[in-house]
Amino acid sequence: MQFDPGNKVVKLCAQGMQSEAEGNTVQAHHLFQQAWDIAINDFEAFTAAHYLARNQQDPNDVLKWNLEALKRADAIKDDDMKAHYPSLFLNIGKSYETLGNIDEAKKYYADAAGYSSFLPPGKYADMIRIGISEGLKRTGTTKFNNDILNALIDNWCDRRELRPLSLILPAYTGNLGTENDVSKLISAISYLSATRCLNEVDQAAVDGLITALLK
Repeated sequence: MQFDPGNKVVKLCAQGMQSEAEGNTVQAHHLFQQAWDIAINDFEAFTAAHYLARNQQDPNDVLKWNLEALKRADAIKDDDMKAHYPSLFLNIGKSYETLGNIDEAKKYYADAAGYSSFLPPGKYADMIRIGISEGLKRTGTTKFNNDILNALIDNWCDRRELRPLSLILPAYTGNLGTENDVSKLISAISYLSATRCLNEVDQAAVDGLITALLK
């Protein structure tokens, strides 16, 4: 779906975000509601509903608008929309979690993880992936976890060994257990192993971890 910065709904939502940043949540809500009121197609309604969801005080209203955004996204039938689904499902999962419906939260966090491959590379994608990973952990449905790597990371943190942490954490904190995610983690660990910057014990643990992950 082609993004048009000159679209009236998009412009109103941008103004609403600016009002939010300035602490004027009432004005932001008015602008988001105005965007919803003038929306004439599913993409405009999807955009307005997304911003209305983040501007609600009642968790039930947050969920209502998140579900409305999903409904409108589903109606668009455009492959470009797939990149929006990870954040949509993440938001819905968080709404259900806030309301205490953990079973539904698990479902939507899992859906978010399933669509994570459609996120374009960048800081926004990293933020969404970490949010999904944390949601999965909170609801007891973590897709990827490794005790050996957790212990290594804890030790590196304690010893303030920044090099291995800088190489491993980007590939681990947002790891959702997909084949692509595991492959990226193996590449990061393999690179760390090749640098030979670790002590003998950690080097052996890292080399053994690579072998285990490749099985």
